[in-house]
Amino acid sequence: MPVADLARSVQWYCERIGLELDFLYGEPPHYGRVKNLGYGAPIYRHLSQIAPGERIARAELRLHVGRDVDGLYAAYRARGVDVGAPPADQPWGLREFELRDPDGHLLIFGAESAPVAAAAAVPE
Repeated sequence: MPVADLARSVQWYCERIGLELDFLYGEPPHYGRVKNLGYGAPIYRHLSQIAPGERIARAELRLHVGRDVDGLYAAYRARGVDVGAPPADQPWGLREFELRDPDGHLLIFGAESAPVAAAAAVPE
């Protein structure tokens, strides 16, 4: 994901979101990866610093975080992360909340909630 300031982004993901630095590349570093292996499937976030004046193409990243999305929301609030609205049940069977990273990328955290209702039968 493109970032304006690699050091700032790595610090934010590690201190605020709870990921760990995996590696930095370049001298000075212009590419890096943060990771989290503690919530089921590994999460890796690749960060690439853009050139000065270059515009960031913002992205949306959906992360399924097991079952305790409310606990994760509370933990992020306790760390001072601006997470906006609390988790809400979505019609697609997930309980989700979202936040934006320092570069404006949208992160949506979700966990399974109630089963998705069966689709209505399509008339013939």
